[in-house]
Amino acid sequence: MTGTADGLSAHEYGAGLLDHRIPQETARLRALEAYLDPTTRSVITRLGIQPGWRCLELGGGAGSVARWLAEQCAPGEVVGTDISTALLPRDVPNLSVRRHDVVQEDFPAASFDLVHVRALLEHLPERAEVLGKMVRWTAPGGWVCVETVMAVHPPADTRNAYQRCLNAVFTLFETVMRTEQRWGTALPGLLSQAGLTDIGVRCTPGLVGRNGNADAFLRLSLEQIGPALVRERLTTPEELADCTNLLEGGDYTDLALMALSAWGRRTRA
Repeated sequence: MTGTADGLSAHEYGAGLLDHRIPQETARLRALEAYLDPTTRSVITRLGIQPGWRCLELGGGAGSVARWLAEQCAPGEVVGTDISTALLPRDVPNLSVRRHDVVQEDFPAASFDLVHVRALLEHLPERAEVLGKMVRWTAPGGWVCVETVMAVHPPADTRNAYQRCLNAVFTLFETVMRTEQRWGTALPGLLSQAGLTDIGVRCTPGLVGRNGNADAFLRLSLEQIGPALVRERLTTPEELADCTNLLEGGDYTDLALMALSAWGRRTRA
């Protein structure tokens, strides 16, 4: 097993394919932000974020959500975490950056008015335990918000190179990267079972082709993990090239992803 600069085992997260040291990873995370930030901001605004809140952003990635939370809750404090913190911003006075393994490490109970995570729990086999921690870390009256990116599998009779490559990506995520792509559908029930109330959900489709909202994210993901797809014999260099040509042709659009945002409120004591 290889590790990242911060000691992350490739076996533990993304099989090393989502390592922050990979040159393309920053651009890929920025493209994910462009796809999902409008929804995240809308959802958290709806939850009533206000000055003075204390917020926890888990798996902060490139840091756009942590930065925005800090702007919204100032003079309250945001704690932004990741297993690799190299891309999190250090220039925000009320944002504390902390290297944190959400599976192994803890925070004091009832510490935060908002605990948010995006595009992380689906990658962790211990996702149920982590969700329980998130609820415990939330103060009475506070909110837990979980956002997950789910696969939209093409029809069984896949006819074009894009759909075949997308199926290859999903197979790689399931078998090599151990990602649970349908886990998000259980979130409303899981939040309810955890004792949360005022549960809500929102879905954000991800379109590719014709400058769709997830187009850049999917293309960069294909570029980054394409060599692994070929090594695992899930596709070929020729099919990857055909996929790229199809998306760049200007007259093709398809549904690639579905992001699900789910939230619930911890009952007041």
